[in-house]
Amino acid sequence: MSAAEAAATPSPPAESLSAAERLEKVEALWAEERVQHQRQLAELNAEIAQLRETINALRDSMELGRIGEQERTQKAVATSEDEVRQLKATANALRDQLEMQRIGEQERVQKAVADSNAEIIQLKASVGALRDELELQRVSETERTQKALQQSTAEIVQLKGSVNALREQLDTQAARMKAHA
Repeated sequence: MSAAEAAATPSPPAESLSAAERLEKVEALWAEERVQHQRQLAELNAEIAQLRETINALRDSMELGRIGEQERTQKAVATSEDEVRQLKATANALRDQLEMQRIGEQERVQKAVADSNAEIIQLKASVGALRDELELQRVSETERTQKALQQSTAEIVQLKGSVNALREQLDTQAARMKAHA
């Protein structure tokens, strides 16, 4: 007699069942319960696998964001350095030209040098501000990465706790069934 048949068959009073029939009925109930537990375990494993895939996708996304941020940072630094080089070259060219025109144009030369120095100071301030902004962006990205990692870790811990709680429930039910048998 199968477990389904045993469960579907109306049970006669316990006194009229032989020990073998009672044992068979208990085994059928256990088998049915095992199948249910295996289904639940399979569902939990599928959910865990899906969560792992989600975590990996989030990690990949964060890594791509970090790489993009690094590339933007490097590009901004390279652009700033190029501007500084160009400005230095321009300043040097202006100084050479001013030296050639020194006779009779001393005041004009001094004014041009003062203007160039002010521009360099302003550019240095701009470069400093850009560096500060890039550092703030890097810190912000690091904080977001840490937060996402902490959330993922907390979720994994919670899932492990849920799995352990379900295992304990299954063990408790199994112990009860053994105690009643």
